[in-house]
Amino acid sequence: MNKKLLITILISSTILLSGCFGSEEGGGGTIPTPENISNDTKTYTSNELSLQFPASWDLIDPKDFSSAIPPETEVALRNNIKNDTYTANINIVKNPLQTDKTSLDYAKEVLNRQRTGMLDYKETKREIINVIVGGQKHETYYTEFEARLNQTDPVIKFVQTYAVKDKAGFIAMGAYSLQENTVVVEQVNSSVKTLNIN
Repeated sequence: MNKKLLITILISSTILLSGCFGSEEGGGGTIPTPENISNDTKTYTSNELSLQFPASWDLIDPKDFSSAIPPETEVALRNNIKNDTYTANINIVKNPLQTDKTSLDYAKEVLNRQRTGMLDYKETKREIINVIVGGQKHETYYTEFEARLNQTDPVIKFVQTYAVKDKAGFIAMGAYSLQENTVVVEQVNSSVKTLNIN
């Protein structure tokens, strides 16, 4: 697995999540699709969630994860066109929560933790969107920010959507180079917004 993808997953699992510390590809469910996402998509579907992603991307199923991948990572998706500095990717993580909370409150907690826990963190966009949880619309944030994975790495662009069902918090997180091609940027940004919790 690409080292940069592994680092992104580890960061999203340890820095971005709250609370304490597991699918198949298919086409189930109705997923809200932003107008600007390409029609050339696949849908990742598990018993708990679904997300649309570019059809040409590689799906890395949990059964293929190495032991270094945290168990709260549900799925990882990677651009099949590799980049020398950083290959665009999307991952979804699920984390148990200690208390009940709304998707919006969970998003705020995660954002506050990122602000203090990531290097050179700079939020560039935050907007309220609806995510489907159990068939109902729930308000949450879609955010974009820049940060470094460590002192020697370049600044990376991250995009996220958050959702809570019962006492589980979900984050769909995309990451790409600041020099990434605009088509890939739009694919990542749009895909992250299609998170749907069953």
